[in-house]
Amino acid sequence: MFSFDNDLLTKCVKLVSATCFIYIVHHLLLWIKNVRQLPSGPWGIPIFGYLPFLKQPVYLAFDELAKTHGSVYCVKLGKHNVVVVTDWDHMKEGFANECLLGRPHETFFPGLTNVRSFVEMSGQSWREQRNTALSIFRTVGFGKSLMEELIKQEIDQLMNFIEQESAEPIDLEATIMPSVSNNICILLFGHTFDYKDPNKMKLDENYHMIVKNFAFAGVTAFLPWLANILITLGIFDTAYVAKGVRWTYNYFQTEIDAHEKKFDENVIVDYLDGYLLERKKRKDKGLDPEKGNFSLEILRRNVTDFFGAGTETVTSTLVWAMLYLVAYPEIQEKIRKEIQEVIGHERKPLYADRNEMPYTMAFIYETHRVSSVIAANLLRRATVDTKIGNYNVPKETVVIFNIWSIHYDPKLWVNPTEFNPDRFLSTESGVTKAIKPAYLVPFSGGKRACPGEGLANVELFLYLTCILQRFKISTKPGVKISFDSHFGLSRRPAEMPLLKFEKIQS
Repeated sequence: MFSFDNDLLTKCVKLVSATCFIYIVHHLLLWIKNVRQLPSGPWGIPIFGYLPFLKQPVYLAFDELAKTHGSVYCVKLGKHNVVVVTDWDHMKEGFANECLLGRPHETFFPGLTNVRSFVEMSGQSWREQRNTALSIFRTVGFGKSLMEELIKQEIDQLMNFIEQESAEPIDLEATIMPSVSNNICILLFGHTFDYKDPNKMKLDENYHMIVKNFAFAGVTAFLPWLANILITLGIFDTAYVAKGVRWTYNYFQTEIDAHEKKFDENVIVDYLDGYLLERKKRKDKGLDPEKGNFSLEILRRNVTDFFGAGTETVTSTLVWAMLYLVAYPEIQEKIRKEIQEVIGHERKPLYADRNEMPYTMAFIYETHRVSSVIAANLLRRATVDTKIGNYNVPKETVVIFNIWSIHYDPKLWVNPTEFNPDRFLSTESGVTKAIKPAYLVPFSGGKRACPGEGLANVELFLYLTCILQRFKISTKPGVKISFDSHFGLSRRPAEMPLLKFEKIQS
């Protein structure tokens, strides 16, 4: 038999009830404090916040909400308080604020991996990975004349391919992505691929599948539990993303395995070699890189993100550029005339030629602005209580810099919806130059800006000038040009027409 002390039970119930009450009141007071600190804005409904009411594409929705709630406002998205910044003065300050260099705690692909790439890391882990990567890329030729030569060799392969296929209109998006991705493959793996290589074709196919169906990223960021369920069940667009991510992970693992087998610390030719060398240095110090910040799984995640970032922005921008060139043939002819005057047909373009080609550079700047392929930057997180202007941003608040709003702000640009490269041209003492204002930020800004911006600039200039030096681009007569877009991992044209490439006779 046993005894039962009702008085003791009553005391325990009271103690638990009091503890729960204090806990609830404490968190309620914290919530009220945070709400009072945050900028005003729409809140939505419990659990989901404003997500059900956020129209697509989100960068236009954010821009529209600014008209009601001001250029800096807070919106509840899932469990997160999100501060959205839509004007240049506050965005410039936010870019420079080191308290806003964190990333959300969720990974891009919950349900597939819990290991963070350098893009998803925060704090010292991110700095360590970023600095190591930049050091490796400098060692293997990133930003040097060697890299420019390798890009031009890749462009030669593309030019030959276009010439062979030019009898019929070409799907430029499908043609140019394998070429652009080859450039990042040089840095990552130390080699390129033939366009008909089955592994490369499969890699590009799966990557395109990820890009096309990545619109669910908002669910991933703000409702990670739902994204986890969708990926686990393999339903809706997440099924395609999960399939693409798994295949690319597996392929990149084969590249890592091959590099491990042939690793020579005295011969560092690519990022994989450099990372493996860093692992060896740590092992030599008695450290286990698998338990630290340099595991092989982090390497695989880094390679995945480098491949995506090195492919997506340049490919999307070039596709938009070609669309504008066929939509505005007079602009195409102006660029070709400048190519003829500065470069001619006897030699290939050099990146240094950009200094003598203001109209071409103005066209590239205007393409960046109007296309805004990264319309809203990757999410940032406040690591401590901070401010943007006079607005409080409490610790753990997510911050979105809506770059689209800056690139279409009528206070910054005259007739912002008009495609006009001339807006970047300035003439003094008879010399015309292309001027890039600080508020043109196609690669974001601050220390979290895209680390591959320099490489992307070289690629864009060389691809554009090499193509226009050799080909006149057009569509079939009667084809209607649409500037509607699809927003997945970046903004791309929703309907890209087939393009005719007519070789120019020198």
